[in-house]
Amino acid sequence: MKLKELVRRIPFLFFASVLGAGIWFAQFVDESLLLILALLFLVILLSFFLLFSLRFRGRYRNRWRVGASFYLLVFIAGFFLAMINRPIGIKSGFNVVGTAKVLDADVTLSGYHNYTVEPFKFSMDSSFSLKSKMVWRLIVEPPDSLLRPMARPGDIVKFSAFIAGHEKPANPGAFDYGEYLFRQGISGWGFVEKERFFIEQKGALSGLRGQMRHLRHQTIEIYRRHGIEGEELQVLSALTLGVRSMLDEEVKNWFIHSGAVHVLAVSGLHTGIIFLLVNWLLNLFLPVRSIIRVIIVIGVLIFYAVLTGGAPSVFRAVVMLSVIQIGNYSEKSSNVYNLLGVSAFLILLIHPMSLFHMGFWLSHLAVAGIVTFYPVFSKLYSGQKIFIRWAGDLASVSLAAQIGTLPLSLFTFRAFPSWFLLSNFLILPLVAPILVLSKFLVMFSEFRFFSLMIAGVLNDLLGFMLEVVEWLDSLPWSYMQGLWVNAATMWILYALMIFLMLWYHTRMRIMLKGTLFLLLFLMLVLHQDYWRKSKTDRFVVFDVKRENVFGVIASGQGLVIADTAVSRRNIDFACSGFFARNSFNLDRKLLSECWNASGEAMIWCSGTSRFLVLGEVDVDRLNFSEGLKFEGVVFSGDVKGDVPGFLSQIVTDRLIFAKSCPPWCIKRFREEIEHLPMELHFVAQDGAFVYPKNGF
Repeated sequence: MKLKELVRRIPFLFFASVLGAGIWFAQFVDESLLLILALLFLVILLSFFLLFSLRFRGRYRNRWRVGASFYLLVFIAGFFLAMINRPIGIKSGFNVVGTAKVLDADVTLSGYHNYTVEPFKFSMDSSFSLKSKMVWRLIVEPPDSLLRPMARPGDIVKFSAFIAGHEKPANPGAFDYGEYLFRQGISGWGFVEKERFFIEQKGALSGLRGQMRHLRHQTIEIYRRHGIEGEELQVLSALTLGVRSMLDEEVKNWFIHSGAVHVLAVSGLHTGIIFLLVNWLLNLFLPVRSIIRVIIVIGVLIFYAVLTGGAPSVFRAVVMLSVIQIGNYSEKSSNVYNLLGVSAFLILLIHPMSLFHMGFWLSHLAVAGIVTFYPVFSKLYSGQKIFIRWAGDLASVSLAAQIGTLPLSLFTFRAFPSWFLLSNFLILPLVAPILVLSKFLVMFSEFRFFSLMIAGVLNDLLGFMLEVVEWLDSLPWSYMQGLWVNAATMWILYALMIFLMLWYHTRMRIMLKGTLFLLLFLMLVLHQDYWRKSKTDRFVVFDVKRENVFGVIASGQGLVIADTAVSRRNIDFACSGFFARNSFNLDRKLLSECWNASGEAMIWCSGTSRFLVLGEVDVDRLNFSEGLKFEGVVFSGDVKGDVPGFLSQIVTDRLIFAKSCPPWCIKRFREEIEHLPMELHFVAQDGAFVYPKNGF
């Protein structure tokens, strides 16, 4: 197949790319410039059309101008769609007392209640003006360890809180929670004490969203009435309805570490099973070429997508399967890459901020990987026996999907499930019977004897699935972490895949040369990253609640030192991104193992730089050589004694006050050392301390 012919068959892939470029460009534009840019884009677009219609009309060689004008129009559409759908940014926080409607409710892993609310009446101590509807995220302190949210979607609540804007993360390389919320359409967030949160009026969500939520709740109640409880109910609710908020952290980690987490995210696999089931049932009543059949199948798919929350992966599958169903009716084939383009184009038109959601990219890349690599792998066993072909197809699809998503997964999640092939062999065959039986359970729930039989089989299948993922999680090297690749490496890997497959299909020498060039370029980028890490020396005082967490990198070897009270989850959240980007490996030590014999101080070296860390210590009892030089002194506890006198014995340019340093100590130090010519860094106010600062 020639390259030009291949390109002509995937127009929507280019449309989606240009629309996405417009959406991406909008994030760099301030809202105040929107009107000026709108006029500028309008003038450019009209100029293109006017130039073509008056001067180049009828000239075949200038037909590209029509295409350029259309792509410009698509780019502008993407830009303005993103600007219109972008939430209002809060540049600085403010205190607010208000009333809001609850849109969503959940419980976080730490036990706090998460509410997404739409405020409609409030007062604030700020000049910030409400120009349109806003959505806020409230994190509410739970009363007496209540495991279920007090308020439900549709309730009216009153609250008092400080609403923060989208500030940058306090720790280097940490997850940007503010940006994540902003791209979810949430303008600001705040913590609310339990005494300042009240339910003013009970209610329910109206419209389609409310009806679908009620239907999901009814379905879960049917599961409960038939004896499906505990972990089995959690998995079944996630697998069939997309309700993942019920999942325990331990169960979720089993699926993540075993490489089967995609089973819990309603996606093309689940939608495809529903598609096959509906077509199989309609075969009993309707012919293949029937418009009624097309309407029923597409209607069921859309209903299922709305019922499960309308995730990008489900919407993509609905679009593709709908086009396939229409193609079967009209007896016309379609290009799968073009279907991917149609799916991405429609999703971005409806919800432009999906461009920044990982689910959007992972679902499309997984299908692209299957379409690209599965035909190549399947040729290796095409003439074998049926069991070998079945096993080969299962392995090929799993491997192809993993290849498609691997570079982005390593860049985003910095981890890889080693046993993903084995988990897919054991878990995927269970998905279809669980989905089908769950539908039958709901349909025949009033027939007690029959429904209890179905529920019993479902419980056994779900129990087996849980045992398998728990066993896989217990295997050695089940989940390899710290496997980060930088953005340049990720893009080169995807470009390498594209050039390699284009050469495979077209046999063009230019594609082979491009593949070899990209391989060489990849080696250079990887070598440069290795050299950078080997020369990296860093000392960090992290911002983790009111606990001590320090990080040291010496020639690429990472070490994190933390209090025993700091959970592994909090350490990973604050530190893993920084160490993945700057070190080859990461060791962990308890802070109690690193203090001196009296448990008062410790010295850490990063390259040629030394830092002195002081804990609960009386500095009058510390003896150091006169003029001993430190790059910085860290106060991490209740330091007593003559601090200015102690600082006069050593040489240092900066003082760092960790978040664990008591407020009264910080107040006293400010008064005692304000006359000293030293740089002061307060982690509670300024965020994590990083030395040296270059690159951060």
